[in-house]
Amino acid sequence: MKLTIHRGTNQIGGSVVEIESEGYKVFIDFGEQLPDTTSGELGPIKGLTYGDVTKSALFISHYHQDHIGMISETEPNLPIYIGKTAIEIYRILKRRLSKIPDVDVAKEHKEILKRVESVKTFEAKDEIKVGGITVTPLFTDHSAFDAYMFVIEAENVRILYTGDFRGHGFKSKGVKALSVYAQNIDYIITEGTNINRLDAVLQTEKELQGEFKRQFSENKYNFVFVASTNIDRIFSVYHAAKDAGLCFVCDKYQAKIMETVSNNHKQYSSFYDIDYNQKKNSNGRFFKLHRNEEGIFSFKGKLKPYLERHGFCMLIRQNDAYKPLLDEYVKSGNGKIYYSMWKGYLDKNKTAFSSSLYNFLEPYEIEHMHTSGHADVKALKEVFDIVKPKAGIIPIHTEHPEMFKDVFPEYNIFELNDGEKFVL
Repeated sequence: MKLTIHRGTNQIGGSVVEIESEGYKVFIDFGEQLPDTTSGELGPIKGLTYGDVTKSALFISHYHQDHIGMISETEPNLPIYIGKTAIEIYRILKRRLSKIPDVDVAKEHKEILKRVESVKTFEAKDEIKVGGITVTPLFTDHSAFDAYMFVIEAENVRILYTGDFRGHGFKSKGVKALSVYAQNIDYIITEGTNINRLDAVLQTEKELQGEFKRQFSENKYNFVFVASTNIDRIFSVYHAAKDAGLCFVCDKYQAKIMETVSNNHKQYSSFYDIDYNQKKNSNGRFFKLHRNEEGIFSFKGKLKPYLERHGFCMLIRQNDAYKPLLDEYVKSGNGKIYYSMWKGYLDKNKTAFSSSLYNFLEPYEIEHMHTSGHADVKALKEVFDIVKPKAGIIPIHTEHPEMFKDVFPEYNIFELNDGEKFVL
């Protein structure tokens, strides 16, 4: 069995992994590079972007663009696998982006939408065969919902591919299940996004929810800037608002994503169970925001005095349609904006995206309330010590692969280069 990391050995995002056995190939993730990364340009990849794909398959660990964003460049007949709820969320996102005014950008999203029409879905612990290779997805916790690790087995070699994961989210206790479902592992291919933050103590999602509740209890009008697909954060904010006695407001696009998650997962956890048509009680009442004739968001009719009487929490994104509400409630001194994304996106000199985001939020005072979607060193060690890889660890999705040898001296560390073939 041979491993090739086509991209990702020394950068965060844009990872592409190939595992080959007796002519069959399994690829894991095929994403775009992050906006400020240009070092890892990809050439054609046989069995993925060209050539015979009858003995190949692509597995996507989660729907973040740096893991799925290049699937429209795959051969049309290549089988692609992803989690059931993950692809539903991704389709909603891409349908929305395919309607934006920028024709070229909209076209790109339409091409991705066309490609995802034929994707296959899996559930945790399904065993999927690609020739003599067996791939088993294992549910994991990440800032993307319905994210997975993979156990890949062939030729009596077993690999655990962690994908992006963390140990401080609501579902992070699932890491302990690796002792059952990831036994006799030879190699771990692991993310290392936070490997350089040796002393970092990451706030848990539960702790962050408690802080949101405290803030909402002290502020009547609350606006939370959060990624529309950061599902656990969004439901956490909803519950914090409900516990603080506030109404919850979001636009129809965001509501559709939340309803999709509820429909698929509320049977597993009441955390995702929301009464979207609730008519009674202001406590936690859910409202869908509508645009007025000018295309901006506004509180219509009796909704405005109702929300002003009871207070509210409203989810927002970078869209000028929100500006009138922010101007009315935040600039007046009665409202507050919470920025719940990576702080680096607010560096106005970093990328075009961060510059535009900075300009959008610059007129207002904001409070940063966020926690990472990636594992800290403690979580990495927990996984390694549970799985106990017999051969060693292969870092990926990191800018500092060299640090693994110092941080985890008790394990064999294989520091590979992009494009290098490694015999397992």
